[in-house]
Amino acid sequence: MDSYRIRFNVLTDAYSKSLSESAIDHLRFEIVPCNLCGGHDDRLLFQKNSFNIVKCKHCGLVYVNPRLMSSEIAKEYDNGYYINGSYADYLSERPGFERTFERRLEKIGKLVEPGRILDIGCAFGFFLTVAEKRGWEAYGVDLSQAACQYAVEQLGMSVICGTVAQSGFADSFFDAVVMNDTFEHLSDPSAELAEARRVLRPGGHLFLVTQDVSSLIVRLLGRHWAQYKPREHLYYFNRRTLRQILEKAGFEVLKIEGEGLVCTLDFLVGKLRNLWQPAGQALGLLIGRLGLGHVLVPVWPGYEVMVYAQKGEER
Repeated sequence: MDSYRIRFNVLTDAYSKSLSESAIDHLRFEIVPCNLCGGHDDRLLFQKNSFNIVKCKHCGLVYVNPRLMSSEIAKEYDNGYYINGSYADYLSERPGFERTFERRLEKIGKLVEPGRILDIGCAFGFFLTVAEKRGWEAYGVDLSQAACQYAVEQLGMSVICGTVAQSGFADSFFDAVVMNDTFEHLSDPSAELAEARRVLRPGGHLFLVTQDVSSLIVRLLGRHWAQYKPREHLYYFNRRTLRQILEKAGFEVLKIEGEGLVCTLDFLVGKLRNLWQPAGQALGLLIGRLGLGHVLVPVWPGYEVMVYAQKGEER
């Protein structure tokens, strides 16, 4: 642990220099073991925004260490997260999200008849609205109070602000559980999988969409990959580590396949700006002049994957 303490001190010193004094007072860091194998031996891959991106020497899981404490991470998902934060304007992208979720529910429907479904990390509840239209009894949980309030008050969805463990859902209550681009945000993915397994009925299914850190585009972009966001993305899985952590939690992995999404041209331009600002600005001006920003387009990022898994038998 001495080497961890040295790295921890170096990190906090460096990070503190990049923050205002008022912000420093509210920041706390924690050192965490590998969430997959429990190991304390990792190697530094690189630094991003003064955070360490490390790789476990035993199992190969990539994660942020040290990181903001869980209580601080929860604060990231306030109103600013969805407006001029990770999203330029989350609400304006509702048509794209709903079209994406329609496609995913079509895939889910091939394995599971509509019943009770839980969306972990449901945000504003757009997945829930699409699920209900398809005959599901839909529930959601999310850490963002603002997002949960919108889902309940504006959409009438059944949403709890908090974690699955805090929700009070009974054992074996759900036929399916989904996590749409949520898994990489979790402070304790293994614990959340245990909760997902608990609330699933025997033979119930888990559908998980996240990023594959071993994909070609991520390896080409390296530290410049826009999804290396260590304040919020705490874990970076590949297909092997995804399979291992799910199997360890008592799930049978049925398949892992590449996944796409549907978004507006404005959203796509915003992502391009993160990669290459001059090109993004130029394309944004052109699309704005043509009035095409709201047009929906299918996108294949090359790093998104969808995992299909089933609750295994009790051990």
